[in-house]
Amino acid sequence: MSSSSTSNPASQRLTFRRPTPEDAAFYLKLMNEPDYIRFITDHGIRSEADALSYIEAKSLARFEKHGVGLWVFEITESTTPVGVCGLVVRDGLDYPDLGYGFLEAFRGKGYAREAGQAVLEFAQSELNLKTLCAITDPENTKSSRLLEKIGFVQNGQKDLAEIGEISDYFIWRSA
Repeated sequence: MSSSSTSNPASQRLTFRRPTPEDAAFYLKLMNEPDYIRFITDHGIRSEADALSYIEAKSLARFEKHGVGLWVFEITESTTPVGVCGLVVRDGLDYPDLGYGFLEAFRGKGYAREAGQAVLEFAQSELNLKTLCAITDPENTKSSRLLEKIGFVQNGQKDLAEIGEISDYFIWRSA
């Protein structure tokens, strides 16, 4: 993966972009949603200042180091941020990890599937990646079903130090 990549995934209804400091309120809301805390993690973000620090130290740093990270995705018509979706390079995983999280208010509209599919297509066409992985909390059956719908196959479990607990492990391979 090239750190010089400036293009972003794209889909019919969604626009993807790198996070900016102006996304602090959105990150604060997203990262304090009950399912985000339950199934992803509690980053301890309790203020917009905390969110801004996270954007700068984690989100943008991933893009700088690996050329990929979690893009903010928005409804193109309204530029309303819906969630984050992208690729995370993690110690302990052999492949980039498809990661995502989105606001509860936008569930059931197909945005998560569309975002995940857009990132897969981008990974294949722009980054020439042939294999990706994904991890989920074993109790997050909705996320597991979504991964399977976009072509991932469950492949056991992983215990990652970065996560601190056992995760279901999925693999995706390009056709």
